Amino acid sequence: MSGFGIDASEGKFFQSLGTRFWKYVDRVIAYIYNYFKFQTKPIDNHKIMMLTSRGSYNCNPKAVAEEIRRQKLPYKIVWVVRKENLMNHENYPKNLKLVQRGSYDFYKEAATSKVWIDNSVTFTYLFTHKRKKQVLIETWHGSFGLKKFDETVNNNKYWVKKAYQEGKMTDYCLTNCKFEEELFRSTFWKNAEMLPYGHPRNDMLFQMDSKENQKLQNSIRKKYHIDKDTHILLYAPTYREQSGAALVELAYDDVVEALEKRFGGKWLIMVRYHFLDRLYANLDKTNNNIVNVTNYPDIQDLMLVADIGLTDYSSWIYDYFFTKRPGFLYVPDIDLYTEKDREFLFPIETTPFPIGKTNKALCEKILNFDEEQYKKDYQVFYDKMQCYEEGHACERLVEKLKEIMSE
Repeated sequence: MSGFGIDASEGKFFQSLGTRFWKYVDRVIAYIYNYFKFQTKPIDNHKIMMLTSRGSYNCNPKAVAEEIRRQKLPYKIVWVVRKENLMNHENYPKNLKLVQRGSYDFYKEAATSKVWIDNSVTFTYLFTHKRKKQVLIETWHGSFGLKKFDETVNNNKYWVKKAYQEGKMTDYCLTNCKFEEELFRSTFWKNAEMLPYGHPRNDMLFQMDSKENQKLQNSIRKKYHIDKDTHILLYAPTYREQSGAALVELAYDDVVEALEKRFGGKWLIMVRYHFLDRLYANLDKTNNNIVNVTNYPDIQDLMLVADIGLTDYSSWIYDYFFTKRPGFLYVPDIDLYTEKDREFLFPIETTPFPIGKTNKALCEKILNFDEEQYKKDYQVFYDKMQCYEEGHACERLVEKLKEIMSE
């Protein structure tokens, strides 16, 4: 007990609160300083700044960057990274300029880039302000989207505030279906122009057998010591604000047994936790049925090697949807999740993915999987979303960038 009647735990709380407050003040001061310092600098019509919420070289911005590199266009790409990603030695192409989030170089490059490309609302989170002749393109980070994220359900009011701010700055939103167009317009991007090109990161899922993608699949198998004849189930649950990671554990051995009975051959499970749950990525290393791929930066690459997809409420399964391979949902905490975390935009029962609320139920769904019924349900869902994803989003967006950069 201190002289002021505050015990040790309370002291730590107030210390933490004070640290967060001064960190926020520091960011505001840095923003104000950099705003006035760089606002008069000329904008480079050949420079594009890209970032993702994860800070890795991944998602839709990565796919766009790769298309620019493939076409050998004369654009300078500035990629925004998190400090921890550099410390973890994540791989980035050599011809990108890397800048750390919130750094002096970040604000300088942001102020002088012709185009900003974001997959969330990260620019406003970093206290940036778009200039009149700059263009902001929102790619978002999923297909269709199952979970509501607007102010009526989002517990993070600060995120909502930043989403509205970035929404006002956004010039274009990438979409892959009519459902998504209406969703974006009804939330934070009311005035942005919709670009019905599809999602760049999904292009590779329409080109599974290309020489480049086959090479990537082989490299992933080599990295994780997976034999070419072994079938793979990719299990990647979403992040939960209210509940713990233990809720999403599988009976891995039982699931593998069910997979081998229903589909034949040898199977294993790639497990990839959400990047905010990396601390929980302590799976049993002695279990030969599991491969921990949590630290692999881009889940899209992993979809290429996955014969079956499994999640709970994560939007990646609606990207994997385009492979037309089987997908399943494991939702043991669905009542708690919808009450405490997120509500859904549509009932998960309307998706083509068989649903298991217990490990036993999931195994039964696998054992009784009906391929012909899955194909019918797939088409019904595809038509309901009014989807126009075709695998050419990168080419279409880069054509738009050429137009923007020439203005």
